[in-house]
Amino acid sequence: MSAIYTAFFTYVIITSITPGPNNILSLSIATQYGLKRAAKVISGMFCGYIVLMLLCGVFTYHMINLLPVITPWLTWIGAAYIVWLAWGIATSEVKTASEESKGISALAGFGLQFVNVKIILYGITSISTFVLPYTQNIYWILGASLLLALIALASNLVWAVAGRLLQSQFEKYGKAINMTLAATLLYCATQLFA
Repeated sequence: MSAIYTAFFTYVIITSITPGPNNILSLSIATQYGLKRAAKVISGMFCGYIVLMLLCGVFTYHMINLLPVITPWLTWIGAAYIVWLAWGIATSEVKTASEESKGISALAGFGLQFVNVKIILYGITSISTFVLPYTQNIYWILGASLLLALIALASNLVWAVAGRLLQSQFEKYGKAINMTLAATLLYCATQLFA
């Protein structure tokens, strides 16, 4: 059972910390406008995370209760998604901050979550792959959903601080960082079947 906890937290942390719309936006705003402005946008993102992760948890819970035979398939789909995500990270270009973040507000950060496919798949994959095969207790599912939101918040804060402090290092070593994160995600995918 400890292997599944290790795989869950490895998947969630790596998926949360890898480049995506929220992390790049946090980096961009902090780099260009400072941590105070970034904190406002990140607070909007966090509110969106909470709502979206709870919706993902409830959706996945009801999907499993309606069709319990799909749980093993969701594990395979989750593993395939993790491999696809690893491939995307390994082959992605290192991005830097852009001027597009100037007009972003907390409300826009909130709304971004509902069109952010990475976050939606993060929630559904995490719950269906790492929680539902072991418990269908709605309180555990909702608790895991809130935990996912908190970890995503922590990742955005890390990117904002890192963007402010280490922008030149990300530009220099970004490809090596992405390759390491991709290899770690592949490890997560293999642990689903251990």
